[in-house]
Amino acid sequence: MNQKCIYYVEGPCEQQLISALKEHPAKLIPGKIKVFNVVQNLIPKSQMLTIQSGTTVALAFDTDVPQTEILRKNAELLKRYCSRLRIVFMPQVLNLEDELTRCTDVKAVVDLTRSNGIKNFKTDFCRLKVKDCRAMLERHKLESEQLWMTKVPDEFSFVENNSGQIKMR
Repeated sequence: MNQKCIYYVEGPCEQQLISALKEHPAKLIPGKIKVFNVVQNLIPKSQMLTIQSGTTVALAFDTDVPQTEILRKNAELLKRYCSRLRIVFMPQVLNLEDELTRCTDVKAVVDLTRSNGIKNFKTDFCRLKVKDCRAMLERHKLESEQLWMTKVPDEFSFVENNSGQIKMR
């Protein structure tokens, strides 16, 4: 299996989740994490040209806003400028909070961190040490194989359901 991977994630909460899932025992293949919203911004050509041949590029993004033009363009440009590249899509249906609720035993995402609201959840989640975040996710029975596997809204139908390619078995 190709072990070179770059994760492009929407924000610090996704960065925290990916970091926690890379902890031992790893649920995701190791790789570098870059906070960069691939639905709202084009990945700079200069950055694409530094991606080594044979790398897996994993794109994590929310699907709650039906804007796909830039995401499509990013996928097209990655294929054009990077050789022997594998693109893995990690669509969060509809957003990270919904993914975490769906894949754990909580009724509301704020129950994971015992936060007083969504804004507090995001702050509390991101402030956790990576090992503590992983322990909290395991305590709430995170089913990591279910992450990024839900059918995407129609606007995102061009996205492959291939997030299993970055998951450790």
